[in-house]
Amino acid sequence: MPRNKESVIIAKRAVVCQDTVLDGEINIGTVLHPQCNIRAEQGPIIIGQNNIIEEKVTIVNKQPTSLIIGDENVFEVGSYIEGSRIGNKNIIEAKARILGTTSLGDNCVVGAVCSTRTDEVIPNNTIIYGDYHDRRLQTNSGNPTLHTRHLDYLRDVLPKFNHTRIVGERTKGESSEREHHRPEKEADGDRDSERERPKEKDRDSRHRDRDRTTHRTTHREAHSIRKSKEI
Repeated sequence: MPRNKESVIIAKRAVVCQDTVLDGEINIGTVLHPQCNIRAEQGPIIIGQNNIIEEKVTIVNKQPTSLIIGDENVFEVGSYIEGSRIGNKNIIEAKARILGTTSLGDNCVVGAVCSTRTDEVIPNNTIIYGDYHDRRLQTNSGNPTLHTRHLDYLRDVLPKFNHTRIVGERTKGESSEREHHRPEKEADGDRDSERERPKEKDRDSRHRDRDRTTHRTTHREAHSIRKSKEI
């Protein structure tokens, strides 16, 4: 069943770098690094608040139902996310994979290069680790202060070194996305102004020459009038 709507909604306080692929019906309330790939191929993708999505992360929804991602998750570099639901405060380490219709609870860790099965329900506090994707439960709930500091740092630094999309909505065929850098129209206007400057200079020069000619003509006429009076 093909999707019938394409829109991207960027929530307040989200930071979304321009160098990302956002395709389909997507709602973002998070920090999105460059070179991410978010594709709602069937149902929509709803990404909650205060998530950190690092470079080259792929999140794809191949199901007709919504893929809902909770709050305060970390998706590390190169991780791949399908699934039906991702809870809150999870860490998906580098190149980890959540596959199929898997549902991930809260406060879980999927270790680097580990993957889930395609139809799991993973309970809260689960750690997936090792070459054989072993499972165990953790009692530590993470460090919320560290996550908050990380978010504040990214919100400050990413816009300084990347073009970012502003808060708002983009629908297919519209161009309401703008960047936090000088708009192309302004740049074109500056180039036009530079082309206009030589013309203005020539015009000013012609005005000065005409004024000098008028002054010389007036001076000669006055001199002629004085001479005729003397005669």
